[in-house]
This record gives sequence, structure tokens and C-alpha cells, in this order.
Amino acid sequence: MPTHKKIKTPEELSGILEGQKALGRKTVLCHGVFDLWHAGHLHQFEQAKEIGDILVVSLTTDRYVLKGPGRPVFNQNIRASIIAALELTDYVVLCDTQDCVELIKLLKPDFYIKGASCRERAEDPSTRVFLEKKAVEEVGGKLCFTHEIPIHATPLLNHYINPYPEDVLVFLDDFKKRYSFKEIINFLEQLKKLKVMVIGEAIVDQYDFVKPMGVSPKGGVIALKYLNTEMYAGGSLACVGHIANFCSSVTLVTAIGSRNSHKRLILDSMATDNTKPLIMTRDGLSTIIKRREIEMAYFRKYSETYTFDEAPLTPSEEDSFMALLKDGGIKDADLVFVIDYGHGLMTQRVIEFVCNNAPFLSVNTQVNSGNRGLNDVAKYPKADLVCLDRFEASLALRDQWSTVPNQAVKLMASLGASIVAITQGHKGSVISNNKEIFEIPIFSKKVIDTVGAGDAYYSLVAPCVRAGLPLELCGFIGNAAGAIATTYLGNKTTVNSKMLLGFVDTLLG
Repeated sequence: MPTHKKIKTPEELSGILEGQKALGRKTVLCHGVFDLWHAGHLHQFEQAKEIGDILVVSLTTDRYVLKGPGRPVFNQNIRASIIAALELTDYVVLCDTQDCVELIKLLKPDFYIKGASCRERAEDPSTRVFLEKKAVEEVGGKLCFTHEIPIHATPLLNHYINPYPEDVLVFLDDFKKRYSFKEIINFLEQLKKLKVMVIGEAIVDQYDFVKPMGVSPKGGVIALKYLNTEMYAGGSLACVGHIANFCSSVTLVTAIGSRNSHKRLILDSMATDNTKPLIMTRDGLSTIIKRREIEMAYFRKYSETYTFDEAPLTPSEEDSFMALLKDGGIKDADLVFVIDYGHGLMTQRVIEFVCNNAPFLSVNTQVNSGNRGLNDVAKYPKADLVCLDRFEASLALRDQWSTVPNQAVKLMASLGASIVAITQGHKGSVISNNKEIFEIPIFSKKVIDTVGAGDAYYSLVAPCVRAGLPLELCGFIGNAAGAIATTYLGNKTTVNSKMLLGFVDTLLG
């Protein structure tokens, strides 16, 4: 059969296999990413073909390959063509879900094949393999294990097709001598016990997708054709999303406006059992909306517009907000996580209340177009962890010339913080306490949007620090989270454990 005719849609293949089943032929299904074809895959396919009559190989589509930025190396069409070119494969199908459960239910294979290394995971209800085993048994099939050749694609890709510069490779080679993938999994498990309170502005990120039509002959500006709009929960809401994927309990204390409240979007973004929103509504004001015009083809930004009222909390609003903090259990939180965008929520009175009541306080004060560089971390009289970017650190110190490691040391001295983390864009990050300083390189490969990357970094570093993870590992995990966040538009997606661990596995492979 010609290669292109082997590649079928799930629906097409379902009908074909029904006909083959009526003839008494047995179907065998193998599933995976198959980013780099190697002898281990061939060995598995040969064993699978011996079990049944028809060998079907399903491939995870690109968007569900959770191995971090830059993966898969080969897109789904190339991967499908390679597998279809093998004489022993009968059909190839793309699986557009995170697992193979729905495809198994549709195709009803007689045998579902996994490598012997999956045997233990097949008995663990929390794993994907367990769900796939259950699905194949429900359709009358059986999960079978093949003997494996110990070859893995990730180390091969890292060795032969690695886009990282030499300094990153040197760092990773050294880092994995100190931390194994299994150890990192165990360290991240410690985050689950944390109760976190997040305090900060609720922001709605609006992306208006446009197409440029040319320069207006009358105005000398670029005319844009509007296409569509997407809105995401940003600001403190995005941080809650990241943190809730790793910690057992997350309470958000924030404020929105009575005008353009977007309350449903905000509540929907926190629709998980381990999140609790405590929201104060400010009468007559608007919820903060940050609107960007984006060219869809290349994600080029044309403009950014803020909708917000430049009005700090009134004394009565401060009283109400501090009551929410008290009712939310600020004194009982393991980590009080402040994300201060400088739009009037964190007044000096609220700051002093937070500093006096937080058992462990982490602070990030952002400099943006809406606060014109006036949002200085020095307004916080104390913090256990301070997380800033290079410009924010320079602003706090009134020092733009010191190296980032020196800035971290100076910030600890001036702010009384135990730990300082400073991000520096394409140069990575620095994290330091009074004894150690670690410089972590950037892990980003393909950058779609940097909006939200810093929030993702901070959202992972703060819980890691609070859980007592080694300082270098805290910075490593933060950089990995930030790299993942750059592959999505704005705050469209939050970083979860599958994404993070998949990427960490890739980095250490």
C-alpha cells in the first residue's frame, strides 16, 4: 500500500478495522510520540506484529507532546510519514488527545502494546497507562507488554539535535550529576502540602487578532483588519493557576471593578477544588483589562491598551480588603505570595498589614507601563523572598551597573530578605541566599510570547523555596516553568506537573 494511503483519520480507520474484525483479523495498536525513529521502536513493532494481523500505530499530535519547548523536533506530519513508510505498519493515525483512551474506545483494538517498563505504571490508577489499560479491556481487548531494547529518543535528540548553546549544555551536564529526574519528582511532591495565599491585582488579558492591510494614505498609520478576540485570566489569576497545579490549597485575595467585571471569566479560571477566590468589588471602577492587537500569522504586536482606573484603595476599601485577608487565613498560610502590579491595590496600609501577618512572605513588584517605574519593592518593610527582573532590581537599588549576582547580594542587605531571585530575560536568572549564588541559564528555544513568563517563574520558585528545596533546584524549576510559558500566547495555559516534568525529563535526558 502506498505510504500516504496508510495514514487515516480516526473515523476512517474505525470503519476499516470493523470490516477487518468481521473477517476474523486481529488488530494491534502501538502508541507514542516517535519523534526520533530508532531500533527500539522497530523491535517493538516487530513484536507487536507477531501478536496480531493488523499493526496500527497512533502518534501524539504536536500540541500534546509535553516534553517542553522545541519538542517534538519533527512535526506530526513528518513523524506520520516516517512510520507509514515502514513495510510492517498497516495504518497510521494521529491521536489528538493527551492520552490514547478515546482513540482506543473508537478503534477497539484486540491488543494494546506498551514496553515492559510500563508494567508497574499500568497498575497505578494515577497514570495514563492505567487509564489506557482500562479502556482497552472495556472494548474487549488486552494490554500486552513487549521486551525493550534500552534505547531512548530523548538522550539521542539531546546529543545529536540539541539547539542549546554550549554554556547551557555545560550547565545541564553538571546539574544532572547532582539531581536525578526521580529526585526532582520527589522534591516537587513536597509542594503538595503547602497552603498558599495569593494577593494581587486581577487582570484580564485581551488579545485582538488582526491582519495588517497596509498604511493608511490619510493618517500614515497601519490599517488593521479585526479577526477575532481571545481573553485570558492574567495577573494574580494566572499565578493562582500555576500554583494550584502543584500545591494543595490556594486562596486568592483580589479586587475587581463593578464595571466590566469579567467575574465569570475570573471564577471559571479558578474552578478547581483546591482554589478559593476572595474577591472585593470596587464600585464604579473597571476591572483591569490589558488589550493587545496581535497579527495572527507571526504573533507581532501592534499596540497595547490599558483599561483601568488609576485610583488606590480608599480607607474603607482598605478595611474591607484587610478583612478578606484575615478571613482568608493569612496567619495560617504556609506561603503568602504577593504579586504587586502597581495599580493601586497594594497601598502602604495593606502592605504593612500583610508584612505584619504573613508567616512567610514572598514579594514581586512589577514595573510596567501602568506604573511608570514607581512600583518599588522598597515599599515593603520586610519579605522572606524577593523576586524581581533585572530592571526592577536596578530600580530598587538605584544601581544599573552592578552585576546581577552583586545586585542580589545588595538587595538582601537593603531589604532584609533571606533569598532574592532575579530574572534577566535571555540571560537566564540568578537566585541567592546569604551563603550561595546560582546562575541558571535560559531554557527557552521557541518563543511565542514572553507575557506571563516571569509570573510562571515566580509562581514555581516561591513554593519551591518555601518547601525547602535546594536553592539551585528552585532556580532550575523556575527557569523551566518560564520557558514553557513562552511557548503559549499570554496566559492562555498554566504550567502543570505533566508539562514541567516532561520538560525536565527532556533537559536531563
